Amino acid sequence: MKRFLCVMMLLFVAVAAVGYFGLQPEGEVWAATALCDSDPGEAPCVTRDYDDATCETTGKLFGIFELERKEARPVVEHSVLLGGTPLGISLKLDGLMITAKSGVVTEDGTASPMDNVDVTFGDVLTTVNGVKVDSADSISEILEMSDGEATLEIARGAQIRTFRVQAVRDTLTSKYKLGLMLQEKIDGIGTLTFVDPATARFGCLGHPIAVYENVPVDCVYGTAYPAYITGAVKGKIGKAGQLEGSFTRADGPVAVIDTNNKFGNFGYYTGDADGLTEIAAASREEVSPGKAQIYSTVIGNEPELYDIEIIKVERQDSPDDKSMVIRVTDKDLLAQTGGIVQGMSGSPIIQDGKLVGAVTHVFTSDPTKGFGIFIDWMLMQ
Repeated sequence: MKRFLCVMMLLFVAVAAVGYFGLQPEGEVWAATALCDSDPGEAPCVTRDYDDATCETTGKLFGIFELERKEARPVVEHSVLLGGTPLGISLKLDGLMITAKSGVVTEDGTASPMDNVDVTFGDVLTTVNGVKVDSADSISEILEMSDGEATLEIARGAQIRTFRVQAVRDTLTSKYKLGLMLQEKIDGIGTLTFVDPATARFGCLGHPIAVYENVPVDCVYGTAYPAYITGAVKGKIGKAGQLEGSFTRADGPVAVIDTNNKFGNFGYYTGDADGLTEIAAASREEVSPGKAQIYSTVIGNEPELYDIEIIKVERQDSPDDKSMVIRVTDKDLLAQTGGIVQGMSGSPIIQDGKLVGAVTHVFTSDPTKGFGIFIDWMLMQ
């Protein structure tokens, strides 16, 4: 066991009831984090800014910026601290995510400045008149200086598009508005995979937080908080299930996130690691088809071991996802969740007493099956 010096940052005093990271569609495969519903197009569960007002919403959720491909290198076996506990994850976006268009009440009636502009849920507003924006208030200030004339840069995945629009003045606030519903951050719940006791580096999720199918969203920084699981919606054929839970920011974060990429979320663990168990990390060459276990939390905040079978192992020479296919065989877990569900992304996979990987996706065609990623690739981040 190792104890870390807690360097805690109290960011917000609020309780966020959220959905779970992941479940991004890939044919019949969904990421197994609970940040979005298994159905594409559902609204994320996050704080939304309606130009000048902020409100908390409860719903379901969902990425990351592109990671430069690294050369594969041998990972020297060493011990890490085993995760399995639920985390509430909050990512501050590099820009403002568009969730919907809205009308603006003016002296001449309701106007919709963005009505004929090709924007949709998940697009990110990055600049207004060449100035980067990070809040609804900053947009109003920029528009005031230009009498409402606006040149907008909006990102859709890796594509940046430019639009010219004329904002209108809202009679209720006397501010110029674009008629967009915007959000500054993405909140959700996933699972801690490991903490490196030598460096305090941690990893979770095992896949990106993304709006589009694995197309990453840029983030400025992120924080993670202890979460509590209250129950689960069972998965069924054609519909991924999900854990249900919440987290609070009141006691400050237990981790700071600096990387959100193809292989998960990574950063530095600042919380008390006293209750985490030390375990050897296996190299990918040691992973083989056969019996294994996952360490996951499906109720409360204490993880338990559940039996699975690794039914296929990919021989990957360079970092990649979908390293193995797993099947849940544990009767208790099948009874509670139906198999792999959203919110379980990042749950450690253990074989022969060693940490070999993490759960990342669930098959919607068979919720008892899913993908896992080698721990090798997560330890390289």
